[in-house]
Amino acid sequence: MPALVPQHSRYDYVPLTARKDYSWPGGKRLAFCITTNVEVFAFGKGRGHDSAKLGEPQTQRNYSWRDYGNRIGIWRLFDLAQELQMPLAHNANSLLYDHAPQIMDRIRSRGDEIVGHGRTNSENLHDFRWEADEARVIREVTETFARHEGRPPRGWMGAGAYENPWTPDLLKEAGYTYVMDWPHDDQPIWMRTRAGPICRCRTRWN
Repeated sequence: MPALVPQHSRYDYVPLTARKDYSWPGGKRLAFCITTNVEVFAFGKGRGHDSAKLGEPQTQRNYSWRDYGNRIGIWRLFDLAQELQMPLAHNANSLLYDHAPQIMDRIRSRGDEIVGHGRTNSENLHDFRWEADEARVIREVTETFARHEGRPPRGWMGAGAYENPWTPDLLKEAGYTYVMDWPHDDQPIWMRTRAGPICRCRTRWN
């Protein structure tokens, strides 16, 4: 008898060679979206590894190289996108409204899409071991964006792209239509949840 490994039931294995031709509306063959990660980190506490030394404790170094993105990098990217007349999407922590509201103002004025990205990247959904606690956090994040923007986000990418086994179910139940935590394909696919399908729409990042 062959050895079996644990599996999930979110989607079926369908190799690229067994699929029908996939084209976007109008016969287009390629679609892409440039998406930023705009994040808030706690100083000296919580998660957020040092990109040079994995597993390092929280220090001013791994805090400040991230803070550079909010102070400098995102603004240069905004200017470049404006010059190229290019829309963006932003995986945004909801605590940006408290810690860097100017960024959210600029996103709103550009009409860019906001993707729910948790409260802060100093925590991720693995920190919430009870399904009810995770549901409360997702609800809090969703309501924060809806209160400031007049509508909730449609998409979600977890902080660090982490999930618990029930996360897609909670996201679908909270009204999300797509999730970006599963980088297993080049095409959008529908994933199963207990409340109906949710679209998985992100490929790998490098």
